[in-house]
Amino acid sequence: MRVREIMEKNPITFRPTDTLHKALTTFTDKGISGAPVVSKGKLVGIVSELDIIKVLDIYTPRVHFSSMPQFFLVLAGLKSKKKTTELRKRITEASKISVEEFMTREVISVAADADIMEATRMIDTYRVNRLPVVDRGRVVGILTRDDIIKAVAKLDGELCAAGKR
Repeated sequence: MRVREIMEKNPITFRPTDTLHKALTTFTDKGISGAPVVSKGKLVGIVSELDIIKVLDIYTPRVHFSSMPQFFLVLAGLKSKKKTTELRKRITEASKISVEEFMTREVISVAADADIMEATRMIDTYRVNRLPVVDRGRVVGILTRDDIIKAVAKLDGELCAAGKR
């Protein structure tokens, strides 16, 4: 099975000039936790929840913005050593920061024709949640851990159904 068979073919992407506010809003509205950053069609970075948490100087384990983001920001703030007024000020200031200022620049990517097992090993080796899928430097999709789990579950179901015949 090849990456192109299970990848998301129309991934959400950001431009380097997009703001942290846009990234946070997009994560919340679209229920995602990361996305490639593209400039002139080329992959230049990736941005994730962890990048946002780091830029806000709020360190808390595994915050997911996809449900009740305001609650999680409050929770993260409670775990922060900053005072509420400092945190509010930092969030307001940070919301204007461009994605290129906090994105991860060294991106691990995979080719669309790569084998799923190769992509799975890459996700495990590099401890990432997603791999931008590229063709000649251009983003053509994104492969997430969830995509791989769904593919394995589908394959398992097909094998079980075939075994019952």
